[in-house]
Amino acid sequence: MKPASRLIPFAAALAILSSASPTCQGAEETKDNVLLITIDDLNDWIGCLSDQGESAVKDGRLTGRGHPQAKTPNLDRLAKRGVLFTNAHCQAPICRPSRTSFMSGLRPSTTGIYGNRPQFDGKGSLQPGRQVPWMTKRFEAAGYEVYTAGKILHGSANKPLGGTPCFKTNQGPYPPAKLNVPKEITPAPIWDIGIYPEKEEDYTDLRIAKWTGTVLSKPHADGAKPRFMALGFYNPHLPLFAPKRWFDAAPTKEKVVLAAEREDDMEDLPDIARRVSSRVSYARCAEWAIAEETNLRTLTQAYLACTTAMDDALGHAIDALDAGDLAENTWIVVYSDHGWHLGEKQHVAKQTLWTRSTRVPLIIVPPKRMKDTPRDVRCERPVELVDIYPTLVAGTALPAAETDRQLDGLSLLPWIRDPKAEKERPALTTIYAGNHSLCDTRFRYTLYADGSEELYDREKDPHEFDNLIAKVSGSEELKAVVAKLSAWIPKKEPRKPDLIDEGVRK
Repeated sequence: MKPASRLIPFAAALAILSSASPTCQGAEETKDNVLLITIDDLNDWIGCLSDQGESAVKDGRLTGRGHPQAKTPNLDRLAKRGVLFTNAHCQAPICRPSRTSFMSGLRPSTTGIYGNRPQFDGKGSLQPGRQVPWMTKRFEAAGYEVYTAGKILHGSANKPLGGTPCFKTNQGPYPPAKLNVPKEITPAPIWDIGIYPEKEEDYTDLRIAKWTGTVLSKPHADGAKPRFMALGFYNPHLPLFAPKRWFDAAPTKEKVVLAAEREDDMEDLPDIARRVSSRVSYARCAEWAIAEETNLRTLTQAYLACTTAMDDALGHAIDALDAGDLAENTWIVVYSDHGWHLGEKQHVAKQTLWTRSTRVPLIIVPPKRMKDTPRDVRCERPVELVDIYPTLVAGTALPAAETDRQLDGLSLLPWIRDPKAEKERPALTTIYAGNHSLCDTRFRYTLYADGSEELYDREKDPHEFDNLIAKVSGSEELKAVVAKLSAWIPKKEPRKPDLIDEGVRK
């Protein structure tokens, strides 16, 4: 990456924020705590990111951004307490490389971790936990008491993160028999939808949140270590199970608004783009979901219900924080690991380089003690999940470590101070070696491993229906856009270009 992409020095970043808010000075003395909240498979279907009114829906399909039927009061109240980054993107639209990236502060092109399965990996120049510590380990080494709960690393394999783990949790629980996705589509219990568990107290996300609440509400004695609490929710990842009251609160299947769609949407896409979206687990299940509108309605209703159920669990953790003595000195960061398609571009799941997969909610709430920091503001600048690590290190004023210079992210403290500040660097998302997509404030440019390209004007075309790449040769403006964005593509990768040439959907 270009020199401009490197981390803003911590001393400079702290000075920038301190100049705006004198209360930031002496952060080490106040021993700021951290509450890091990760959500699985949540796209931008949350209240504070959703358009409302007539411009949001037409003929039962989305036309605006987000989803007007999304109910997320707790995410919304956190957005009012801090900065809502409306143009945030993951580094990989798939679980393992994304979670590795934001917990290590390193891109897939740096670590070589590109997919859920190691067969897609390469030998990167830096490895998490070796040359660069995991974020939690970085804080633990700086004197923090670290707690982990739920899904943080892929597969809930959180042991490398250190700290005190919560009770053992995994995706589920599962009913004794499948509920709504037929066995002949897949016998796998993870691909299922419906009301479960019967007892709300058995809902995994709620159990995780309440456990974390006990840590958050524990009094902080003078001289005690500051706390770093990492909480990972499972919903709205499959299986789309939630207690009955959240399905009752969701729109009915008949009234649920479906994802944006256009009949000719796939006609201007390169072949490799179709191949990328075909390399998904349970492809037959995805085909089942979009084969009939009834199935898609079932899936969409369940996704909205599970999102609200997760949001309710989130509320328990935030209430516990507010009721204790940590809220004055706690940074809250909440985000999703990547998005999720619900029929857009004839696709279900993630693992594409389009907005539905790459764009994620990201909310950063500075400690309450920082009275002069802007609140209830939106930042439209492109930011990345890889930025979270350096932002928290800088925001809590950890003593500098040599490994901080290795991080690929930028501290977001300047944009917390001034959300409208200019920002040169775009957001970069990678799916397997050699396939990269970049977003600035307006455009998305994608370069695939075989040289194919896509270009979208996300301001005029938020659902990315019209690939403008064929118009570039006749437009100096678009040529400049491509040149500017393509300059940020990694020049060297630890693996040969991945052409995604197997498992193509016929």
